[in-house]
Amino acid sequence: MEELVLGMLKLGPAHGYELRSRVREELGPAWRVASSQLYAWLHRLEEEGFVRASPLPAPGRPPRVVYALTPAGEERFWKWLTSPPGGRRRARGVFLVRLYFLTRFASHLLPAYLDQEKGILTRRKERLLAADTGGDPFQEAVRRLRLLHVEGGLRWLAEVHDLFHGKEERCACVES
Repeated sequence: MEELVLGMLKLGPAHGYELRSRVREELGPAWRVASSQLYAWLHRLEEEGFVRASPLPAPGRPPRVVYALTPAGEERFWKWLTSPPGGRRRARGVFLVRLYFLTRFASHLLPAYLDQEKGILTRRKERLLAADTGGDPFQEAVRRLRLLHVEGGLRWLAEVHDLFHGKEERCACVES
């Protein structure tokens, strides 16, 4: 996810190993990135003008390449961060990455972001409740599992809101 790289570079210029360490330190188990994938994203972002690569001399070794966000990269990052979540098939980790960057750079947008996610999960719950499995026990078991996941997600969103805003400032995102 290239936006992850852009956001990490918004924290400051870094070479590839530093970026990978930032992801590990800042996002922990929410997102993992292989070095090969990270460098592929960095090269693509550089080719597209979203990051700038500068060699940094290192005595006795090859120079390290330090990457920095360009104005176009910053614009792309903000566009992604402030746009509505994607369609039905979204990677779960992307929600957490966006949540992380919103807490770092635009916490005032958190309530709306949580409300959007609540809306997505609520619509999914309604579809699952209305689904007819035709009496097939396996299909019904799958429907019930998905329903439990969605209901758990809705409860988790309420807890996330409380973590960031306290129980006294509840927004629409936590009302069931």
